[in-house]
Amino acid sequence: MPDKKRVKELMVPVSPSSEYPVVYNTDTLRDAIKVLKNRTGECKEHRSIIVLKQEGTEVKLAGILTVRDILNAIKGKTINSDNNENFPVSWSGFYHKSSLGYSVSTKVADAIRPLVTEFVHSEQNVSDAIRIMMTKKINILPVFEGGKPIGIIRAIDILYYIEECL
Repeated sequence: MPDKKRVKELMVPVSPSSEYPVVYNTDTLRDAIKVLKNRTGECKEHRSIIVLKQEGTEVKLAGILTVRDILNAIKGKTINSDNNENFPVSWSGFYHKSSLGYSVSTKVADAIRPLVTEFVHSEQNVSDAIRIMMTKKINILPVFEGGKPIGIIRAIDILYYIEECL
């Protein structure tokens, strides 16, 4: 059950060669959207992307970019645009083709969810991850080990594990 399983047993490891969608903090939202689109398919609908950053010769986890983060960044850029023609009358105007070119050129670093808010340690019980997800109303948590981010755990991973326990 969730109180016996450790987070590290269910997490998705973080690396540039990960099966999970990955972009760098220097990429654009356009790049991130393409990565998400290319990683979809049967049972591979991802709602978030791991964001990495290059620091010297090391690649580190920078944060998590969700579909909602992308949409919010596009909306924010459209509202703050100097071009009043792009100001929408309705929500659909935020995502109109004429304003998207400007919006999707935003760097991923400007739209990501930072790591410092909520996280779990690799040795914590899955029940701890569930508690954080439920109280903070989030679906994905970075996993740390020895002070470094090593992966992510998603609500769907926990749900699949619970189903295995039934």
